Amino acid sequence: MALTVIRTSRAYVTVNESVTTAVQTPRKAVLIEVDQETNFHRPIYNMLKLILTIFIVSFAAMTSFTQPETLTNADVVEMATAGLSPEIVLRKIRTSNTKFDVSAAGLIGLKKANIADNVITAMIDRQEILPPNEKPGNVPAYSESRSTPNTFTSTPDAPPAKKDLLATAKTIAFQKSSIQPSQQALEKEMIKRPEFKSLNLTITRYKDSADLYVEIGFVHGSLITHRYAFRIYDRRSGAVLAAGETTSWGSLAENLARNIAKSLSAVSGIASR
Repeated sequence: MALTVIRTSRAYVTVNESVTTAVQTPRKAVLIEVDQETNFHRPIYNMLKLILTIFIVSFAAMTSFTQPETLTNADVVEMATAGLSPEIVLRKIRTSNTKFDVSAAGLIGLKKANIADNVITAMIDRQEILPPNEKPGNVPAYSESRSTPNTFTSTPDAPPAKKDLLATAKTIAFQKSSIQPSQQALEKEMIKRPEFKSLNLTITRYKDSADLYVEIGFVHGSLITHRYAFRIYDRRSGAVLAAGETTSWGSLAENLARNIAKSLSAVSGIASR
């Protein structure tokens, strides 16, 4: 945009290839020349271009998050070949979805690829805790509800008894969807319970590495009674071992620990105190 001030009594001056606006004043005319090549829509175009770029990047990121990675034997071999330490590979195995081939041929292939024995053992353990319908070669069978998939309909054998599942469990973890109680308070109260001590279970921090896990959540709509529900799962089979609820009156951590310990004792057949 060009600004030209011409001291003349004339109000209009001809300027080639431009738009001229004249403002008449005594013995002075101010002419504003606007270059036609100036693009008034450029800021809007740049803004739209920026918004489109942000949308494309965000969509790509969301797509990558909705497609969780599933580790296979080839991924483990590739990580080891790239020089990642066994500790890093083990952590990746524990925190990822897996679909390992732990057949005799698969294990021989891993050994030939110089995969460490502790990594191979972790792969076998990780595959063994998967529900039967998630193991390679099995056809998934899902229930009609939104609950945990039916892990026993695809196997001809009868499901293990809850008591047997509890007897073979060594570790347990707690997963909360509510702020209260704190993880530390709940674990402290659980360790105090004599019923829990008799089960010889070790509390672990991560659900993915535990044999059993307990889901705890606030019951919506119970603003007056403050009820909290819990479910005890066997992660290896997907079976629900027990379920119940309690209130936050008194000590929520103590109430939950008492009810969870009693529920586990009832499954094991040990009389609670």
